[in-house]
Amino acid sequence: MSAVAAPASKGVQANAPVTFRAIIDSRRAEDQRLGLDDAIAVIVPVCVDLKERHAKGESFYVHPSAIAKGPDGLYRLNPQLAVNPKDPRDRAALAPEVLRANGPGGARASVFAVGAMLYEAVCGSPVGPGMRRPRDVDPKLPEALEHLLAKALVADPSHRPDDLGALAAAMHHLAPMKSIPPPDADVSKLDRSDNFEVDIRLSIMPPERDSNIPMPPGSGDNLQIVMPQSGAAAASAAAQAAATQAMAIAAAKDPTRHLASLKARLEADPRPRYVVNKARMDHGPFNAVELLQQIASHKFVGGDTLRDELTGGAKTIDEWEEFAPFAQHARLHRDIAQEKKEVAKIEKAEKTSGRAKLFIGIIGAIALLAVGVLFVVKTVGSRKDSGELGDDPSAVDLSGGGALKGKKKPVGGGGGGGGGGGGYVGGMSYEAALASNNQEITMGAKSGPDLTDGQISGPMRGGGFLGACGTPDSMKVTVRVAIKNGRAVGVTVITNPSNAGVAGCIDGAVRRLSWPSSSKMDTFTTQY
Repeated sequence: MSAVAAPASKGVQANAPVTFRAIIDSRRAEDQRLGLDDAIAVIVPVCVDLKERHAKGESFYVHPSAIAKGPDGLYRLNPQLAVNPKDPRDRAALAPEVLRANGPGGARASVFAVGAMLYEAVCGSPVGPGMRRPRDVDPKLPEALEHLLAKALVADPSHRPDDLGALAAAMHHLAPMKSIPPPDADVSKLDRSDNFEVDIRLSIMPPERDSNIPMPPGSGDNLQIVMPQSGAAAASAAAQAAATQAMAIAAAKDPTRHLASLKARLEADPRPRYVVNKARMDHGPFNAVELLQQIASHKFVGGDTLRDELTGGAKTIDEWEEFAPFAQHARLHRDIAQEKKEVAKIEKAEKTSGRAKLFIGIIGAIALLAVGVLFVVKTVGSRKDSGELGDDPSAVDLSGGGALKGKKKPVGGGGGGGGGGGGYVGGMSYEAALASNNQEITMGAKSGPDLTDGQISGPMRGGGFLGACGTPDSMKVTVRVAIKNGRAVGVTVITNPSNAGVAGCIDGAVRRLSWPSSSKMDTFTTQY
């Protein structure tokens, strides 16, 4: 009789059957898993019962919730519970062909289900992507268990055994003291028969790990096997179990450690078994490492369909319990990156708007200043010109046909040479200088030639004053200069981005430069 204790009832009816699922889940809730002896004590009677039922031509959905404890204390299939399950852990126990056909299976499907149930009982987690070899979970488990499960968990039914009697006999040999002895059977039928030959390369069990590769971490390490102890050994084991359980709880609360553990378990299987359908096109197959890289690089997203070529299971990445956390993590990174782009876009727009407003304000101020200067210069100049034309006998009256008029008056200051650049102020802007340019013309007098391009640009060539003024390399500088009598009579400096200190420094440097003397006003604009 099975020695597996039923879980304490929590709001469950007294006559409700005790299922194998309830046993597994109650142990998991206590961070424990079934010992091999207890698991075999449950599984062997189930194998015998299923063999008899399939011999009658019956088909079933076999999973832990369909296995219930009978009046004699043995666990068997309960036909009323053998329905298509909704629990993902129960669905993991269904053979791939049962999932594809969405219908009950025969003996071969039951062999897979029995192997899946035994694996979950002793390893603490269901079969599927990320599963680990039993001895990676608990090195004390026998190597024969791994070989037996590898045969039962072959995904391709044509290479999977169908003899439940041979499976029961082989499992009984693993724990003969706790399970009832099944009828004698030829265990060699688990390897081959007239209609099949087992191929463990097609098993969903990960291949054997190289001894030089460290064991991947996993949640299964934290589940404790329930073993009877007494005295000091029991106290020591209890203390060790409590410490391990505390570490397990801390790891479960740390998303980073949880993802790292899951990633290591997935990457323990190097087989290229995953295909992703994106935009009606298949990509792959990939192994787990490659698939996780594609998800992290955002090539595949949670809504894309992921198909396991080994089992034939297909669903969106978000629906795969093993891969959904990585898709969610990548989606979070995409959302953060998009949010940063939006913030940068808004900041750039605000910065551009601020620059535009500043530029418009500067232009407006310059325009107002130019209008004011022009008004003053014209008013003062008109009064001065009218007085000089009235008194200077050499002045030309352009409105009177060029006749001389007025009285001769001595010219002070030794002027001449076609007129000077008098009246310009050292701090005048380029625009104000242009507005105040009133050049006198004497009929018949020779005027000097304009400055050449080389003479005009020579003093500004190289822009040595930029470095002296601390101008950044990224700054754009525009300098407009009005030149007369060898000096800069009008200067306007515009920097982008705006910097009043740099602009003022450049303005002063340009005003200190000298050009060849010419009575005519020359202008030019240059950019650095």
